[in-house]
Amino acid sequence: MEVYVDRIFCNGCGICVDLCSMGVFQMAGKKAEPFRQHLCVACFQCRDFCPTKAIAPRWIMRVS
Repeated sequence: MEVYVDRIFCNGCGICVDLCSMGVFQMAGKKAEPFRQHLCVACFQCRDFCPTKAIAPRWIMRVS
């Protein structure tokens, strides 16, 4: 799972930081940044409650 935040649409409200129980997000320069993506459990709370729809979780397929 990769969490993408569109910095153009992010308004810096911090809702994702408050909602994420795994601590994936931090604020950086008045914008949300997914600093700990590896902790994401794909609950989609960040995406569902983002008022500007700036967050898009993406599934990453790795071939070994």
